[in-house]
Amino acid sequence: MPTQTHVGKMAKQTRVRLLEVIVSAQKEPTRWKWHVSAGGLELVHGYATSRETAQRDGDSVLFTMLSVPQTP
Repeated sequence: MPTQTHVGKMAKQTRVRLLEVIVSAQKEPTRWKWHVSAGGLELVHGYATSRETAQRDGDSVLFTMLSVPQTP
């Protein structure tokens, strides 16, 4: 069983990032906006001509962001 000290160290070392991809239709029927946000703050966005492409592009950026090591 882990000691309280060990659990405390683990809690301090772990920083959880909750990122999400949101895709929304724009006024033009062939324009879709995707954005990656954290806690309601938009970090990056882009546009695509189909919903599927926008979702794929947003997911790709999300996974790229998750693969970058965090600095303390």
